[in-house]
Amino acid sequence: MSQAQVLYDLQQIDSEIRAGKQRLGEVLRLQKEPAALVAARERAQIAAADWQQWQTKHKNLTLEIASVADKSKRSEDRLYSGAVKNTKELTDLQHEVEALGRRRAALEDDALLTMMEIDERKTVTATADAVVDELAGEFAAASASLRQEQQALALHLNTLLEKRARQASMAQPALLKSYDDLSRQKNGLAVAGLRGNKCLGCLLTLSASVIRAADEGKLIHCENCGRFLCPI
Repeated sequence: MSQAQVLYDLQQIDSEIRAGKQRLGEVLRLQKEPAALVAARERAQIAAADWQQWQTKHKNLTLEIASVADKSKRSEDRLYSGAVKNTKELTDLQHEVEALGRRRAALEDDALLTMMEIDERKTVTATADAVVDELAGEFAAASASLRQEQQALALHLNTLLEKRARQASMAQPALLKSYDDLSRQKNGLAVAGLRGNKCLGCLLTLSASVIRAADEGKLIHCENCGRFLCPI
């Protein structure tokens, strides 16, 4: 096998390796939680926190209502016990009972409104959680498939790297270095096919002497683009 063919075949392997690494990178990126799922989780957390705040508010209102009711009962018991004889004190107690009644009514109204808010926040939270569950399920299914592809790609790349090592060992060390340098300069295309009298790297027509040398198995460069030429 000519050195031109060795390098040409090596280039084919390198091309497969680059494609495999590129796809592996994409697969790894796709296994990160998508922005839509991250945003949905944040919305669900905010909704849950809001729901919890309203529940806490209702609990505090319930405790305050119980406290006001207890104080009101004690004041009423004292008012109607007959133990208080002073007219001013009786009047003050009456006013206190009335004020506590108004306070209790206002608190109960607030508690009712709070319950309505809790029900609404509960619905919002459930909806947000449902969106998270749906997106998370889709992501989990996709991730399982991607993990399988990742494993397959890793195995394939290992096989290609072993194949490359064997192929590279067939090239002369100096030529291999020139190939690697050209590959970096020419975006991975260090060896161009030669078909008829045209370089398939730059598509220009080559001189008869270059074509003849290539046909004789000599390793030569394209006169225009500088790539190695390999008759195909």
